[in-house]
Amino acid sequence: MSLALLLAYFLRMKWFLVLGISAPTTLYSLDAFWGFAFKATVFLLIVLGVNGRYKIDQDEKKWDEIYQLFWSFSAGFALLVVLFFFSKFIFFSRFIFGTAWVLGLIFLVIGRVVLRKIRSRLYAKNIGREKVLLLGSGKLLEKCLEYLQQNPKYELVGQLDTKHFPNFETKLKELQPDQVLLATEKSQSQLTHDLIRTAHRHHAKFRYIPDELGLDLASVDTSTMGPFPIINLRSHKVEGWGYASKSFFDYIFASLLLLGLSPVLGFIAWRLKKETPQAPVFYRSDRVGRRGQVFQCIKFRTMIPDADKQKQKLLKKNERKGGVLFKMKNDPRITKFGKFLREWSLDELPNLINVLKGEMSLIGPRPHLPEEVKKYRPEDLQILTIKPGLTGFAQINGRSELEFEEEMRYELFYMKNWTLWLDVIIFFKTLKVVLKKENVS
Repeated sequence: MSLALLLAYFLRMKWFLVLGISAPTTLYSLDAFWGFAFKATVFLLIVLGVNGRYKIDQDEKKWDEIYQLFWSFSAGFALLVVLFFFSKFIFFSRFIFGTAWVLGLIFLVIGRVVLRKIRSRLYAKNIGREKVLLLGSGKLLEKCLEYLQQNPKYELVGQLDTKHFPNFETKLKELQPDQVLLATEKSQSQLTHDLIRTAHRHHAKFRYIPDELGLDLASVDTSTMGPFPIINLRSHKVEGWGYASKSFFDYIFASLLLLGLSPVLGFIAWRLKKETPQAPVFYRSDRVGRRGQVFQCIKFRTMIPDADKQKQKLLKKNERKGGVLFKMKNDPRITKFGKFLREWSLDELPNLINVLKGEMSLIGPRPHLPEEVKKYRPEDLQILTIKPGLTGFAQINGRSELEFEEEMRYELFYMKNWTLWLDVIIFFKTLKVVLKKENVS
């Protein structure tokens, strides 16, 4: 931060002279400015520390870290400006403050990127890695095991399935892990509590990947009802002001995208009409939206005109696991130009019209067919409590390659952990997936 303030100072006081812009006479001298820069740096370091930006065991994703850095640093800098202008110091330059804020953010981000590189090098040399003892069973355990084996930060020192939990304390003494990680789809509260107490008794951190109950607990808030404390388990976070802000940005960005992409939309419509003059440009299909309401989802037509009639003949060739959703890699109903549209996800651009009509969101669960929803388990129907989206958390984690149960798990995680920032991350990751043409359906 000191470097950012000093660079901003020299830019305004010295380098602007090259452009013929004189330095103001009401600013600190350089000697006095050194002291101010040091004090400001110490203050901002304290703010970042209070906000947890210097936890050395933090395991954040890169974009989440940048997001938290931005808000913590910006809040600290704003408070610094307020404190300065309410003090009895000589007038200070707004240009210096603004430039120092921008430079400070850039330096912070660069510093974190460099720090991540250094950590990766140290992990490669087996320095600073965390010893993990993995507990659990089922597919959740298998995925967690795969992740740990690929992540250089963790050293898997042992694994126990649910049948061998009685040997847990013996393994703790033998392996002395830094942390215990529980990953099971059938957790029992009393057993989990016993595992936690045992792990803590041996000075190991305890973490767990939530099952369905754990996912519910991700959306908890507390209140009171008279003299009684109340725990509210919300089905999702897209409600109240969250729903209002999400809808507002949906309308704004959908309008801008439709306007900006209008030449592309016009060309695709012309090309489809040229290819099959007797067929419609748009394909309209019933989809189930928020609160189970059925709406017509609008896409560019990518199949032959009687594609729906031929679907029944192809159901035996369904490649999508789970028996609920239909997918066929070389579907004979898809036209040549339709295949191109699907590869680049251009067929879904007319969904922006559904967004403007309030039937869909830019980010959300995949809109499913009524016949698919009829096959849902009762617990799967909770995804119908929010609007479906053009893209979503499941799409960036596998798209059409996911099994049905996996897709549902991703959709529920999104609903219960939603933030506007998560929508931003999904949007940019969607662009990456589309450009790489990963898992094209």
